[in-house]
Amino acid sequence: MLMILSCTSQKCDEPLISSLSHSSFSSSSSMSSSYVPGYAKLNKRGGAGGWSPSDSDDYQWLQVDFGNRKQISAIATQGRYSSSDWVTQYRMLYSYTGRNWKPYHQDGNIWVIFPRHRRAV
Repeated sequence: MLMILSCTSQKCDEPLISSLSHSSFSSSSSMSSSYVPGYAKLNKRGGAGGWSPSDSDDYQWLQVDFGNRKQISAIATQGRYSSSDWVTQYRMLYSYTGRNWKPYHQDGNIWVIFPRHRRAV
């Protein structure tokens, strides 16, 4: 599941994802109707507790449409509720059109893969 924070005026801690509708999310696939991308929100228990792609999907992706340009200040992910499923790495790309995707850059470097924390024991 996903939480993205945005900068508005002087604050950079406004949640963007929580107020978005299910139709703002799309994905490469879903395991079933209980795992659709609209459930990819942090701390939500709807559906089966989060988005899960099909097991046969080798090129899984989740897309969020914010409606207009946003400055992103943080991204948080978590495993699916009541499950041992979680993301171990991901890439972040952005697009202004939804067609031409560019990798996210910071300090002149392309962030290709964001490692995720290991599961707490």
